[in-house]
Amino acid sequence: MPIAIAVLVAAVATLILSSLYYALAPSLPTSQGASRPSRPKPWQVLTELLRSALVAGLVAGLMTAAGWGGPGAGVLLGLCLTIIPIVLLSGSVIWDGVPVRIAALHTGDWLIKLPVIGLIVGLFL
Repeated sequence: MPIAIAVLVAAVATLILSSLYYALAPSLPTSQGASRPSRPKPWQVLTELLRSALVAGLVAGLMTAAGWGGPGAGVLLGLCLTIIPIVLLSGSVIWDGVPVRIAALHTGDWLIKLPVIGLIVGLFL
C-alpha cells in the first residue's frame, strides 16, 4: 500500500510541478509551428498524470528490486534516469527535426521531475 500511495503522491506532485515549469517557461511553438493552447484539455491532464504515475511506479519498482530506500537513494536514481529523456529527446531533434529549443524545454521538465519522483518515492520506501 505505501508504494501505491508513493506513486499517487509523486504523480500529483510532478503534475503540479510540471504545470508551474511550463507556465514559467517562455512560450514556444509546437513542433508543427502552431502556438500551444494556454490551458490543457482534461484528457491531456489525465494522460500526463498517468505518464507520471507510470514513471513513479518504475522508480518504485527499481528501488524495491535493488533493496534501496530513503529519499537520497530515490533522488540519486532519479538523477541517473535523466539520461533516458536526454537520449530520447535528442533523437527527436536529430531524426525528426524537432527544434532544439522545444526538446530542451521538455528535457528540462524531466530533469526536474525525475529527481522529485525519486525523492517522494524514497520517502515512502
